[in-house]
Amino acid sequence: MSSPALSSRRDDTAVRLAPILFFVGAVSCCIGIAMLAPLLLDLADGHEDYAVFLTCAAGTLFVGAGIVIATYNRAQQINLKETLLLLPATWVTVSLVAALPFMLSELQLPLADAVFESVSGLTTTGSTVIAGLDDLPRGLLLWRFLIQWIGGFGMVTIAVLALPFLRIGGLQLFSLDLSPNSTKFVPRITEVVSQIAIIYAVLTAICALCFWFAGMSGFDAIGHAMTALATGGYSSHDSSIGYFDSPTIEWLAALFMTLGAMPFGLYIVAAYGRPDRLFRDDQVRLFLGIIAGAVLLLVLWRMIEQDAPFWTALRQAVFVTVSTITTTGFTSHDFSAWGGFAEVVALLLMLIGGCTGSTVGGIKVFRIFAMLKMLRAQMHRQMFPHGTFRVTFNGENIPDAVRAGVATYIFIYLLLLIGLTLAIGFFGLDFRESLGAAATAIGNNGPGLGPNSGPCCTFQNVPTEVKWLMSFGMLAGRLEILILLIPFSRSFWRH
Repeated sequence: MSSPALSSRRDDTAVRLAPILFFVGAVSCCIGIAMLAPLLLDLADGHEDYAVFLTCAAGTLFVGAGIVIATYNRAQQINLKETLLLLPATWVTVSLVAALPFMLSELQLPLADAVFESVSGLTTTGSTVIAGLDDLPRGLLLWRFLIQWIGGFGMVTIAVLALPFLRIGGLQLFSLDLSPNSTKFVPRITEVVSQIAIIYAVLTAICALCFWFAGMSGFDAIGHAMTALATGGYSSHDSSIGYFDSPTIEWLAALFMTLGAMPFGLYIVAAYGRPDRLFRDDQVRLFLGIIAGAVLLLVLWRMIEQDAPFWTALRQAVFVTVSTITTTGFTSHDFSAWGGFAEVVALLLMLIGGCTGSTVGGIKVFRIFAMLKMLRAQMHRQMFPHGTFRVTFNGENIPDAVRAGVATYIFIYLLLLIGLTLAIGFFGLDFRESLGAAATAIGNNGPGLGPNSGPCCTFQNVPTEVKWLMSFGMLAGRLEILILLIPFSRSFWRH
């Protein structure tokens, strides 16, 4: 789901509903078309749920196409305010539409559960309220895979097209020049979105082939490739990647989760003949360094405290670390059984997340990098009051507006985490589970903490109110919080 180009000709601040409705209708049509895939699969399998997908697809296409026709304007361009209103409107609408098959199929999920499942899928969170995945019809399983894959691409496009204008993600530090001699990258709207789509699809196809060669069935290989690149974590089995009991599959999953968590803009630069830029990037190097440090800590912990063999501890630590920091949420090992230290490491990884400009959730590594640089500069100023100290990213100064935006975002993120933890705790969950549920929702991670909602379990039995709170948290985290909150401010509507 890509956001439309911001107009460079229109500077007025009036908010018009027609272009917003047009885009919401167009994306709804895309979701309706996507429903045809599980429809055909259920038809091929002879499962009666094909009628559910047929009804949902027809209704979605009819309403979506009607809105598109009623609001179409060839010369239509939108401004920044309209884009910031369009994004939450689109994600909320699509989440409701995507919930319909969960309500009307053989699952017959209640509204709160169906919305939770669709929001979790589209935001690539991976939390679920469904148990018995191994026995579900393949049409529903494919629908879960599809909405995560679509949501992953939607997040990359939002990161490239909208976040630079909010100055909270660092992408405005790139400039537009994809020539062979260039060291910079800046989005050219249509070109970059199409190139990201190609790279996203190609990496998914390569991942599916690797999984297939490693022993997965064709259906499982395609589905898990979709959710690995989307860093979503939905599986067709209750035991997730652990179902396959294959070290090879675990290593492959860790590799492609890592690729999905790195900036897709740098893949474009690499495709233009500068592959070195990918590993010279400050954010990528810090991201890989955090992974290496967490793996080292977990390996030492398991070898010392649990007497685990080195290679087993290494494989499991790599998988858990990558699955957690990339906010994918695939499970093969229940890290909550490793002791409190492992859960603390997992919680920190949930909060950090992957790179800006990727499919992941969390605070993002760029912001962590910027805050560390700002802390270092401030410490130097205390020691040398008359000195001048630069705060840089890839050798370039980070503007004051970006630094302020990053600090503000991290403050709001932690404030929302505290507020959501308190709200969830109000409905009966203990502190450990409340914090885990809040962190996994805002960070779009998947499993929570504790024996009832950790890597071994689902959120099926949490109170309905908690499911609604987590759905809000997942949307807020996916839309970088500010995009969801800005339209509620009075100043947004002033001309």
